[in-house]
Amino acid sequence: MNVLGIDFTFFAVSDMEKSLAFYRDTLDMPLACLVYEGKWAEFEINPGTLALGEGDEFTQPGGGMVALAVENVESAVEELEQAGIPIVLPIGESSVCYWAVIEDPDQNRIIIHQRKDQSVG
Repeated sequence: MNVLGIDFTFFAVSDMEKSLAFYRDTLDMPLACLVYEGKWAEFEINPGTLALGEGDEFTQPGGGMVALAVENVESAVEELEQAGIPIVLPIGESSVCYWAVIEDPDQNRIIIHQRKDQSVG
């Protein structure tokens, strides 16, 4: 088998409207599609896709995490705090990046991520 890349990251959600408001409105991600009677949503964030599914057919044990690339982690964290989004892990730094961690309405963790070389993907 030859894995070529990530097609999408998936989160099971309990309330699609609440999740849409979080990802679309709070994080300002463009909604690419809403299908299956509003039970499946996709946000295309090049170079990948974040998919959300509501309902028993999408519920999975365990959890996932996605890292969202931003231009400036400090600015993004300030904006999120002003929107009332709690920061689960404050800004951290490694030799190659800066990050902070937040949660969506279903406690799926999201890494707000900035590479020091400004690359994405």
